[in-house]
Amino acid sequence: MPECSVVDSLLAEYRITSPYGPRKDPFTGKSAFHTGIDLVKTHLAPIYSFTDGVVTHAKEGVSGTGYGGFGVVVAVQDRSGATHLYAHLHDAAVRVGQRVKRGDVVGRQGSTGRSTGSHLHYEVRRKGYGTHTDPIAYLREHYAAVKVPVVAAELTEKAEVAVMETIKDWQLQLADKAIDSLAAKAVLNNAEEWKARLRSEPEKVRDDMAWLVFVLTDRATNKR
Repeated sequence: MPECSVVDSLLAEYRITSPYGPRKDPFTGKSAFHTGIDLVKTHLAPIYSFTDGVVTHAKEGVSGTGYGGFGVVVAVQDRSGATHLYAHLHDAAVRVGQRVKRGDVVGRQGSTGRSTGSHLHYEVRRKGYGTHTDPIAYLREHYAAVKVPVVAAELTEKAEVAVMETIKDWQLQLADKAIDSLAAKAVLNNAEEWKARLRSEPEKVRDDMAWLVFVLTDRATNKR
């Protein structure tokens, strides 16, 4: 799935009520920079993680921690070291140190902390407090990056299949020659029938071939 489709599907359940960037502070009415985006489903609706990662915070944010004023916060650190904040939650459904996958429930939508109503404040900090970035742009960047190793793995798998198919053809050719040789020595009859069986029931033919090779070897070594 293209990275844009992944992000669109992650945000499909929400209404964006306040985007990232400059806005009027809902409490003071003065211009302020909104460091995340506000997303709304319904009060107490489950909030799902937007990425894989490790939980680094899962409780009420207090002043001096970088989470003060955000109420109940779940913070998840992704593989690149960026921290994803799920703030103003009613409660947390995870604990610190827990690994989560994209789509796992991290808490429920709420209105804790400095909030004017039930919503999710979602924020991405690349390197800790003060290094916020546009969350949607970051998610698109994130999923574009993780797509590369997936494509590489698929190509590797296809290459391995191609090699195995080549080996299979080589083995069949060798087996065909063995059947012709055994038929020439009158150890077996109906060489073409054996070749057809080799392709329809290879395991059974290989077992039979092993016995026939033994018989041929025994005849050769005991020939007077």
